[in-house]
Amino acid sequence: MLTASFFTWKGEGGISVARRVPRGMSGLPRYRALAPGTWFNKVPREEYERLYRAEILSPLDPRETWDRLHELAGGAEPVLLCWERPPLKGTNWCHRRLIADWFERELGRRIPEAPVP
Repeated sequence: MLTASFFTWKGEGGISVARRVPRGMSGLPRYRALAPGTWFNKVPREEYERLYRAEILSPLDPRETWDRLHELAGGAEPVLLCWERPPLKGTNWCHRRLIADWFERELGRRIPEAPVP
């Protein structure tokens, strides 16, 4: 599994974990359970991360989520997609990395950011 931006990933296996997808990508599989809450653009980063972990990740079973994402990828490697463009550091960050950290913590699976072509 990988994470990437809608705008840099061009391969198979892409799955949206965002609240919405860019125009022209409406056929992309979506996993709405991992989309941020309505607070996503209204709170500072620290609060965002707290809310995301408590409200989005905590109710989910990591193994079931992992398995469902693999099903949605249709035999390809799943790539969790959202809006933020790499590089992700400092003020440019994204919830897809919170998901990756969750899988690493809960399942021992390291989920890297896909290389930018």
